[in-house]
Amino acid sequence: MGFREKNAWICGVSILVVFAPYFYFSLRYPVEHIFIFFLTMLGLVLLLAGFHAINAITTKSIRDSGNAPPLDELDNLIELRASKWGGIVLAALVLIWSVVAMVSVPVEELTNATALPLTSGPLEDLDFKISAAQAMIWINLLFAGFVFSSLVYYGKIIASYRGVSNG
Repeated sequence: MGFREKNAWICGVSILVVFAPYFYFSLRYPVEHIFIFFLTMLGLVLLLAGFHAINAITTKSIRDSGNAPPLDELDNLIELRASKWGGIVLAALVLIWSVVAMVSVPVEELTNATALPLTSGPLEDLDFKISAAQAMIWINLLFAGFVFSSLVYYGKIIASYRGVSNG
C-alpha cells in the first residue's frame, strides 16, 4: 500500500471514528453540543497528526530521503477525480438540504391582516419563528453533508488506488 493510499485510509477512518459520536450527541442534544464540537476537532487534529507522523516514519522512501514521494500523473488524476466526486456529492447534498429546509420552515399562513405590501411595514409581520434547537439540527445536518462529501473524496481515492474505480 502506497503512502497516499495510507493517508486516504487514515483520513477516512479518522473522520468516521471522530464524527460518528459527534453527530450522535449533537443530534440528540442540539443546543449543548458546542463543547463536543471543539473536543471533536481537537481529537481529529491529534488523531490525524499522530497517524500521519507514523505513516511518514514507517514509509521507507520518506525515511531515506526526508521528503514525501512526489506526485506523479496518476496521483494527480486520482486526486482530481476524487475532488470531482466529492464536489458533486457536496453540491447535491447542499441543494437537497436547501430545498428541504425551505419546505419545512414553520411559517404561519398569511392572513388578510398581515398580507400587507412590503413598503407598508417591516417583514417581522410575517411571524417567522424557528427554535434554537431546530436551527442547530439543520446546521448539523448541513455539516454532516460536508463530512460525508469528505468521506466520498477519501473513498474515491482508496477505490482508485485499489483499482476498483476507473473514473
